[in-house]
Amino acid sequence: MVPPTPTVIRTDTDTFFEYGYVWLPYAIAAVLLLALGLVAAIRWRRSAPGVAELLLTSGALLGVLAAVILGLADGAVEHNGLAAMDPVIWEWAVTHRTPALTTVAIVITELGSTLSMGVIATITVVVLWIRGRRGNAVLVALVSAGAGLLVMVGKATVGRQRPPEEFRLVVETNESFPSGHALASAAIVGVLLVVFVPMIRSTAWRAAAIGGGVLFVLAIGWSRIYLGVHWATDVIAGWVTGVAWLLLCVTVREVWRLTAGAVPGPFAEWQTRQPSADPGERPPPV
Repeated sequence: MVPPTPTVIRTDTDTFFEYGYVWLPYAIAAVLLLALGLVAAIRWRRSAPGVAELLLTSGALLGVLAAVILGLADGAVEHNGLAAMDPVIWEWAVTHRTPALTTVAIVITELGSTLSMGVIATITVVVLWIRGRRGNAVLVALVSAGAGLLVMVGKATVGRQRPPEEFRLVVETNESFPSGHALASAAIVGVLLVVFVPMIRSTAWRAAAIGGGVLFVLAIGWSRIYLGVHWATDVIAGWVTGVAWLLLCVTVREVWRLTAGAVPGPFAEWQTRQPSADPGERPPPV
């Protein structure tokens, strides 16, 4: 079997700006967070300890993730970088299929679909809101809605074609890059871990929850490659994009919590007007 060459529809050759909708928001966010981190280090260190470190660390990580996303998008078009391994991995997955593995992959891919992830996120938001944890409810809703939007924008921007249809084991009709399953699962499973792991008292159970979440996200990505509907770099791009979006949302939330009432300005004003309904929880961003 001769591995096919992944193809993509493109209209110009300016790589730096062509995929701006995919990576540029994170680059801009990274610059803003780094700038705010410097301000916090100078002006807020005593009134809001830990804010500067959080902003600077998150800003640096977002900058790295933005560069990775740009590299993956460019490689998907130019067939270089990590994308050079796509045909090899695709061929290996196709030639090592078994009936049992196929059944497992289909089950996992259904559990990790954007629809399933959306249902899980919606139920979580409702439960958290009813229980008075409105800050967490807003965080889960924002991460989930943003993940869905990022999938649509990424696919429309890059426009990469999927692997050959005759080798696909499930039906998919939209573009390939990034993997919506990988992106949504990384963002939504990630935010669920952020919200619920701190509620677990046992260290062992915390580790088990984190490990289980990570393995589930990895399994979803594997299922998409195995079923022949994604190239490997589509999945990697989905994971990276989902993690970047999660990191940005969690950073904004944590900065809000750390600075509300500590830094003069709108943070303190909002907290005075509308205290949190959940003891120990800061007001959610609006």
